Amino acid sequence: MGNIYVKNLSLVLGDAVILHEVEEFIPSGTVYYLLGKSGSGKSSLLKSIAGLQLVQKGEIIVGGRNILQFNQKDMLAYHCQCGFVFQNAALISNMSIEDNLTLFFRYNYGMSFKEAVKRIMPYVEMFQLQHELKLRPAALSMGEKMLVNIIRAVMHDPEYIFWDNPLANLDPFSKRKVRSLFQELKEKGKTMILVSDDVSFGMSVSSRVGYLEEGRLLFSGTPEEAKKSELKGLQSLCHQE
Repeated sequence: MGNIYVKNLSLVLGDAVILHEVEEFIPSGTVYYLLGKSGSGKSSLLKSIAGLQLVQKGEIIVGGRNILQFNQKDMLAYHCQCGFVFQNAALISNMSIEDNLTLFFRYNYGMSFKEAVKRIMPYVEMFQLQHELKLRPAALSMGEKMLVNIIRAVMHDPEYIFWDNPLANLDPFSKRKVRSLFQELKEKGKTMILVSDDVSFGMSVSSRVGYLEEGRLLFSGTPEEAKKSELKGLQSLCHQE
């Protein structure tokens, strides 16, 4: 669909300023790594660009169109081009894992249940979750829920993928699988925005880095430029690599 341009974006919740006049340009096909301490506004910016968080001021231009002006039909079409990995997995608790994953295809594309199952199975098998399909989310570990969450985000081949700390709660085997999947999607030219506590991973896969502090984007540049930055907060995070 094209480039992402965040223009003068601000978000206030109650008395708290979450995002303050954020400006950023993310070219199509870029892996953009968003750094910042806890509470800096990373998840809020991620959700805003994905059209999941309403903001009070600014523009989010995706492929030449301001998504903040989308009607319900336009936003649904945009969401079909996006995949979002939620930090808390955000699965529907009263549905089986199979139903959670097939819902997108049945609702948006009118697929039969059988057709939808065929679409999800390559990813289910990749993460060895075949035996969990009939279970509900409460029966899964947090790591397993995260894997289902990741499958849901990528299974429909979206153009834009938003990753909110995808490696959290995963065992070493699953982390390797997710890193490999991420690399495959990068090679396909997907536009991806990543928030991750694993700085080594984020720096190794990204071509652009942004640094948020108290809702303000204080740095934007390459990973190499980020490592050389004199910003103390950014230096501290980079040294965790």
